[in-house]
Amino acid sequence: MPKTNAKAFVAMTAIAVAFGSALAWAAPANTPQARALAAYEAMGLTDQYKGEGFRDPEMLVTLITRGTIQQWEPGESSSVADLTKPDGGTSTFVHSWDHARAQTRIEWKRPRPAGGTRDFTEIFSAEGGYVMGNDSNFPPVKRTVGMPPAHTMSGLRLRVELREQERLAIVLGMHENPERIVEYPDQTVGGKRYPAVQYRGDHGTFIVMFDPATKLPAVVRTRDFDHLMGDADYDMTLSDWRTVEGIKLPFHMVYTLNGFKVYDETVASYDMNPSLAVDAFRAPVAIRGKAVTPAPIGKAPYQWIIRRLASGFYLDSDALYTDDGNALTMTEIAPNISQVTGGTHNTLIVATNTYLVAFEAPGDDGQSQAIIAMAKQKYPGKPFRYLVLTHHHVDHTGGMRAYAAEGATVVVGKGDGAFFRKALAAPRGTNGYNVGAYTPKVIEVDGKWSVNDGGREIDAFVLDNPHAQGYLIPYVPDAKLGFVTDLWNPGAPIAMANPNMIALVNGVQKMGIQPERFAGGHGSVGNYADVVRAVGTR
Repeated sequence: MPKTNAKAFVAMTAIAVAFGSALAWAAPANTPQARALAAYEAMGLTDQYKGEGFRDPEMLVTLITRGTIQQWEPGESSSVADLTKPDGGTSTFVHSWDHARAQTRIEWKRPRPAGGTRDFTEIFSAEGGYVMGNDSNFPPVKRTVGMPPAHTMSGLRLRVELREQERLAIVLGMHENPERIVEYPDQTVGGKRYPAVQYRGDHGTFIVMFDPATKLPAVVRTRDFDHLMGDADYDMTLSDWRTVEGIKLPFHMVYTLNGFKVYDETVASYDMNPSLAVDAFRAPVAIRGKAVTPAPIGKAPYQWIIRRLASGFYLDSDALYTDDGNALTMTEIAPNISQVTGGTHNTLIVATNTYLVAFEAPGDDGQSQAIIAMAKQKYPGKPFRYLVLTHHHVDHTGGMRAYAAEGATVVVGKGDGAFFRKALAAPRGTNGYNVGAYTPKVIEVDGKWSVNDGGREIDAFVLDNPHAQGYLIPYVPDAKLGFVTDLWNPGAPIAMANPNMIALVNGVQKMGIQPERFAGGHGSVGNYADVVRAVGTR
């Protein structure tokens, strides 16, 4: 992920000095290669070999970087009106890099949503990755061993780590592989025009923009798919360049997604050429040598992994939607009502006389396509007419395009209609899943929405709550079954009521409905009386 690897940029771009690059090249003037070479030289890097035993002061063999990273998650905002609120807190890191071993180690203190920190260490290279400590807000993945816990990285995660490390080492990469650089049109970012090149690296394709005054790299871009924004520019902007022992290094890196800030990193210090412990990059014995290789390029959902890693809600599994060895399963929980569970996020399928209604589209279009296939097998001949989304958060809406392609109208809460129309209409050429053409159809609910087919009524009510504005509570009256996501996880014991549960109970009373059970976007199915009892005794 970008914040994990921003420090590696410094070491990797400077390391050529230490070894006297054998890939020195001369670039004709006014070519893409000349721009890359100018950036290399502007940083103070050189291929000049001054003789055996001579060591330039700017040579870097090892590097320790310390700093902080503030983060935002536009897909988890309180409201679609302002995707920057709330922020995701601030992380601190100590990053150790050893060029000779081609290994990276990052010691993290990352915030938890409920308070406290996730303290863990990552070790990774092209050969595999390891995590020591629990880096997630979930329970550790099934392959975790030991105490303190440790697990191998998934191939998907490792592929993302490698691409982001390559982004940060872009100047050195281009210098070593000039044949992979091609001309690219000038780009305008933040009202400033930059000369640019395209670089095809080992782990991704990048658009590199240069400051025309300093020749230094200014912006490094990839085109990624975001589940709400569609095709998006993922930009790393480098600034606050300072000379450290003869080399210009960036002390400030900002990452944006279609202009929305997602990370703001500040380097506090660089420690050049320290002695690193011999076991600094050694994984625990129980998992050593068991790491998998990187997933194929193009298979990793980059934005999902990058940002879920930062928030702590990433399930580090190559199964993506479930833990290793698990599978999505469809279970009938009431007549003609089925819940899909088995992963971290659930979907409810309600069958009427002639069509189907889905509550939630979690994950991505791949997960939705799997659920749609299961529903078609269980309820043959019935098309999806509606997709009801409880709220706009990306982890519960990312697979909405697959339902739209089935002809479903998307039902959302008050104030969210324009947001979802724009999301459904956004370009999606970088989507990793083949979703057919569709015309976006969105209904915005103000108060109550209701349909009735063959005597089965399905309702959705707007609910005021502290989690997300424009929230809907779906309800099936004949089954006395409601559906709730994030406010309460049905099926688990309730130790103490929280403000979200209080909002749910108050809302149900205001709606005038009488649910006996709730199915959950997380969890399973629970008795509504349990949450009423907990709220009543708070």
